Amino acid sequence: MDAESWSTEEMMRLAASGVAKVDRLGPRGTTLCSMDEIAAMAAVVALSGLLPAPEQTQEPGEAPIFRTRRTAHGT
Repeated sequence: MDAESWSTEEMMRLAASGVAKVDRLGPRGTTLCSMDEIAAMAAVVALSGLLPAPEQTQEPGEAPIFRTRRTAHGT
């Protein structure tokens, strides 16, 4: 299924299904989520407005830079 063709109801259904798996099964549930469920969860979070706006935009085809709080030693 193509995320661009989802209705709001379909996106919410997929996101809720993924969240339910994680909620019920914890770490094991994360391994059972489909790619569509993961994309839908990310879309719901992004569209909610709860996250800050990206600091900079990417050019098409440019690899994203992911910033984490981990150090080089994984702590």
